[in-house]
Formats: sequence, structure tokens, C-alpha cells
Amino acid sequence: MNKYGLGRGLSSLIPKKELTKVNYEDESANIRPSFNVSQVSSRESVQDIDINSISANPYQPRTNFDESKLEELVNSIKEHGIIQPLIITKLEVNLDGKQMYQLIAGERRLKAAKILNMFRVPAIVREMDNVRKLEIAIIENIQRANLSFIEEAESYERLINEFNLSQEDVAKKVGKSRSSIANILRLNKLPDDIKDRLKDERITFGHAKLLLSITDLEKQRKLLKKILDFDLSVADTSDEAKKIVVHSHTRTLQKDPNILSLEDRLQKHLNTKVKVNDKNGKGNISIEYYSKEDLRSILDKILED
Repeated sequence: MNKYGLGRGLSSLIPKKELTKVNYEDESANIRPSFNVSQVSSRESVQDIDINSISANPYQPRTNFDESKLEELVNSIKEHGIIQPLIITKLEVNLDGKQMYQLIAGERRLKAAKILNMFRVPAIVREMDNVRKLEIAIIENIQRANLSFIEEAESYERLINEFNLSQEDVAKKVGKSRSSIANILRLNKLPDDIKDRLKDERITFGHAKLLLSITDLEKQRKLLKKILDFDLSVADTSDEAKKIVVHSHTRTLQKDPNILSLEDRLQKHLNTKVKVNDKNGKGNISIEYYSKEDLRSILDKILED
């Protein structure tokens, strides 16, 4: 029985059968790449597709591309050709009568081919619905370790929200445990500035999980600054987080639980620090923001209700 790294993955899309050697010539860069591919079925094989007829995948989960790795891929394609064909799906014929396509898998290969000024690329044309497009794009990127944890978390949330899937459904599709999906999804609760530090690998997934254990957004940001300023390890961060949690627990014991509940609901809704100052049924609400963009976002959330 074949085993795949993530669920069915791309291996199920291109099952290994008899290999067929395909050659073609690029008209602009004078590159003669070749590649080995498997015939998928009697009706489906690799086609030579005009690169300008392929549009981007709107379900592509990756937003950041490593320039050095892309350069390596460009050099590899220049030397050896495109080893693995792109996966695309048909769109409508345009006004000029030209068949158009949408990319499903192979965005880095397509980018590299464009850098090399290639006119045509090898591709497998498949019919698939939107949920399958997102699923395949996620699987391909995860298998190649190309997604940041935040991109992965946002992709899973799209599968759940846009296509009405459960965490269990997502877990089955990408070949991970439900608890693993749940842990990654929790990253979506982090404020954007902390997400950015995880995206650019200034902090690790371990650091992020510890920051999530702190419900106070101001304390989250203070601990983040400490991690960055002193290059704290995950173990050191764990010690700091425990101190904050214990201190916060002591403080909350002295506050009306109903007020704490209101604060928590407002903080989650507005994604910022909120304090409700109540004295005998009167008081004020303090809402913090950290940039003009934060302020606009908070106002939008308040006014949309």
C-alpha cells in the first residue's frame, strides 16, 4: 500500500504509472527543458500550455515567497526543466476565443517559468470545485514545508468558514490529527503584530502557543518584546508566561466576574485590550489601539453592529 505524507496529497493526483518523457522548446530563452511525468488516465495527460493563459489561484494559501529559494528553483528549471507539471483547471474562453485556465498547484514553478521568459509550461488539466482547489493548494504547500504557521492557520479557517467543514473534516483532508488542526487554528486569535513575528520567523510556534496562554493583549505584547529583546528560548518564555498567568489570576479574583466576562467578550470581538471600569453600576470603557489601522479596524467592528 502506498503511503503519502499528508492524506492523499499530490501523489493521489498524479499516481505513479508508466513514465512518459516529454520535451518542448521555450521560444524566448532557448531553454529545452524535459521532465518525466505519469499518465494519470487514458483521458488525462500532460499538456503544453501557453503560460499567459494561466491565472493565479485565488485559493493560494501562501502569501510570502522566499526569494532565495525561488532563485534556486529558477536555476534548477533552467538546467533540468520543470520536473513536475503544474495542475490547472479550465476557465471560460476569453473574448479572443482563447481557452483560459486557473492555477491549482505549482505557483512557484509558474513564477520561475515567467522569470525565465518561458512561453509554455507542462500542465495537467483537472476539473475541481473550489473546496478541492483550496485543499490541493494547502496540501502541496504543506508537503513542501512552504507555508508559515499563520498561513496554514488562515487556510484551515477558510476551509471551515467558506466551505462549512468541521475541524475533523479538515484533519482528514490534510492528514493531520484534529488536535493538531485545533492548535494551529488558535494562532488566528493572536493580534496581527504577533502574527507578523511568527510569519517572519522571529518567534517559533512554541513561543506563539505560550503567548496564547496570556489573555491580556498588553501583557502578550510586553512578553513578545521581551522574547525579541533578550532572545528568550521557549523554556525561558514558559517561565515568564507562568508568572504573568499567576499574577493575572490573583488580580481577577478581586474583580466582579460579570465585568471580567464583559471585558473578555469585548477583547475577543475587537481584538484589542479593553477595560471596563465599574463602580456601583456606573463607569467607563477603555479601548486601546496601537496604530491608525488598529483604530479604523476597531471602529469598523463597532459600527458594523
